[in-house]
Amino acid sequence: GPADNCSSDRAVAFDFSPFLVQYRGGCVHRMDGTARVPAGVDAATGVTSKDVVINHVTGLGARMYLPPKLAAGGKKEKEKEKDLPVVVFFHGGAFVIMTPFEPKYHDYLNALVARARVVAVSVDYRLAPEHPLPAAYDDSWAALNWAARNADAGPEPWLRDRGNLSRLFLAGDSAGANIAHNMAMRAGSGSGLEGGAAILGVLLLDPYFWGKRPVGAETRDPATRRRYEETWSFVCGGRYGIDDPLINPLAAPASALRRLACARVAVTTSGLDNFEARGEAYAAALNGSGWRGEVVRYETAGERHVYFLDQPASPKSARELAFAAAYLSRE
Repeated sequence: GPADNCSSDRAVAFDFSPFLVQYRGGCVHRMDGTARVPAGVDAATGVTSKDVVINHVTGLGARMYLPPKLAAGGKKEKEKEKDLPVVVFFHGGAFVIMTPFEPKYHDYLNALVARARVVAVSVDYRLAPEHPLPAAYDDSWAALNWAARNADAGPEPWLRDRGNLSRLFLAGDSAGANIAHNMAMRAGSGSGLEGGAAILGVLLLDPYFWGKRPVGAETRDPATRRRYEETWSFVCGGRYGIDDPLINPLAAPASALRRLACARVAVTTSGLDNFEARGEAYAAALNGSGWRGEVVRYETAGERHVYFLDQPASPKSARELAFAAAYLSRE
């Protein structure tokens, strides 16, 4: 569109359709994920959202969500307690498109927060190729630490007054699930989260992992596999190979997964998704690694990658949302 000013530049450097095209002059034209809806009170769910800035230098920010007040006549004093799980959510979009403000993600977060009764922080991390990986990981780590710090001591009032830091969850879909996994790995390597906060659980929705060699029933098609290698190289600016543990957790020794710093992990997969076999293999590897936590699997037959974002009203989407909400609100 006119907003991206690519009109004068028509030599294609990288075609990442249907998401974006980058031209030789560097201009990036995004074909999807650029629509924005404002924060506020959601009419359908009663969930309230607001936008916050986390780092003024990098522009890192987030959209926060708070569930509707308890029904009139409910225990009013409960509203004062720090009673809500804290969910840090990372959106998908192949690391190159989408934001928390995009209608599909805003609707999904409203529905999830209403159902699960959590306070959520949906992270607006920087996107490739303008900001290749590890930018998204570094932004997400900063946002996670910001959320933990504020749930502990403020000053952000929703987290300070409502967020129960002993019930901290990471969640994300696709590339966002990849981020969630890598944040839990980072929390288990080195000094951990600020203030010694602990992650209770991680929810990986149709996670984006890949690797050089096929696993399970994964496609053997050379063109498809080459394409995934090329797009991964594109989003990380060639920094990491396709068997780097960031994209292929199965490439590291199994014992490496023991460092995953949370008590439980849920992995959802969709039957028509190219990433299904690897999501399944990831869950199996975690179970076989000596990691002491609980692994839960949720499978949806006959649906494509992140189908629940595109058809939120479908019965299968409603079931998966109910699973996700129950997982995040379980004691």
